[in-house]
Amino acid sequence: MSVENAAEATRSGRRVAVVGGGIAGLAAAYELVSEPDDAGLSVDLYEARERLGGVIRTDYVDGYVLDAGPDAILTLKPAALELCRELGIEDEIIPTRDEDRGVALYSRGKLRPLPYGTGSSWLRKIFAYASSGVVSWRSKLRMAADLVIPRGPQADDESMADFFGRRLGHEAVDRIVDPLIAGIYSGDPDRLSIMSTFPRFPQMVARNRSILLSLLKAPQSGRSGTRTLPVFCSLRRGLAQLVEALEARLQGAAIHLNARVESLTRVGSGYELRTASGSRPSYSEVILAVPAPIAADLLGGDFPEVAARMASIRYVSSGTVFFAYRRDEVADRARGYGFLVPSREGRRINGATWITNKFEGRSPEDGFLARCFVGGDRTAEVLERDDADLIRICRDELREIAGIDADPLFGRVYRWRSSNPQYDVGHARRAEEIDAALAGVPGLFVTGSGFRGIGIPDCVKDGRETARRLLQSTPTH
Repeated sequence: MSVENAAEATRSGRRVAVVGGGIAGLAAAYELVSEPDDAGLSVDLYEARERLGGVIRTDYVDGYVLDAGPDAILTLKPAALELCRELGIEDEIIPTRDEDRGVALYSRGKLRPLPYGTGSSWLRKIFAYASSGVVSWRSKLRMAADLVIPRGPQADDESMADFFGRRLGHEAVDRIVDPLIAGIYSGDPDRLSIMSTFPRFPQMVARNRSILLSLLKAPQSGRSGTRTLPVFCSLRRGLAQLVEALEARLQGAAIHLNARVESLTRVGSGYELRTASGSRPSYSEVILAVPAPIAADLLGGDFPEVAARMASIRYVSSGTVFFAYRRDEVADRARGYGFLVPSREGRRINGATWITNKFEGRSPEDGFLARCFVGGDRTAEVLERDDADLIRICRDELREIAGIDADPLFGRVYRWRSSNPQYDVGHARRAEEIDAALAGVPGLFVTGSGFRGIGIPDCVKDGRETARRLLQSTPTH
């Protein structure tokens, strides 16, 4: 709905603002407008950029499909698949390609292909890594000790490095956990919280005493309706299809693009927003679906305590660099889905994905698409280079690591500034304190990757649940 027609959509009753048009904000707005017309609810969605979707962005270049942010959906968490089904795009879901499954690890100066299992459940990757040559025999024996060592005391929270180091040994942390975490969180296992990132592992130890014993029972697929899917899937035309389908369902909302909210003020029993173009109408409720530091800035005047807790949530920047090649010039070098790089190897990229091998339809028949990952806690300085230098660095890394020296048809750089929340030790407690503080503030809610989960399914689930909590609450006026 256009801004000009927003007044016509305003019905008597509750007026709600959703601030942030990423996937969590879109899911929240979708849940709100799905209410019956007689609910007396009007919704305004504010997005600072010129487009919706946040870090979900798909570009189409000369027959190539470039997912510039996330490129896959985890099927073991059903919220995103359920939403696709509701939106009528379930038939657009595509699985990873079985023909080229598997990944490699760059270890001790060479790429080491890992046995199948690494391209499926995260939980089973430890087995595949252990049976490869990426760790020493001493480390393999140390990892096997997880089968016999006691549970130990249950910690309230600890770093991923401390937890996995105690269970599997420090070499496993350096060569297995570190590259996997860089690929998911762009983070540092010495700082990230095990309870806020992968609580299932401490739960495994508490239940079965051993991580390795528990992995034998881990699921290997997800489901969408009657379909069985591998652990990761995508959409036929890229993940922007999900954003487009959501936007099409928001006809009952007024969408304001290029509308950065600069202030949020409590006025009586409601809230007033101000953008660069001036004040907006008073709202009975507001959902903040923006990064935690931005939410902190908006709340700092009226709610300094909760703002301080939000400001303590750390973010890092990341980037993706795409290269398109002629298939016959790289196919013999680029096998599997790609590779990961432990930080101890001292490389300037965190890994690369062979997109053409991973999903069907991502390149022309005679083309090949690759994507490098940079930034995060590990290679932050590389991300500060200009585009030409960053492209040169990534080409050098692909040549030295994977032997790819072909000239690309094109290169494309994407930067995601302060977009990756880091769930450092103590994050769960901080999130609980934020929720407790907001429980005493009528009509104010937060959602998004900075609080309760970073993946697309987590953000969809939390955005919708946040909207449901709002609908079940008592209007402020």
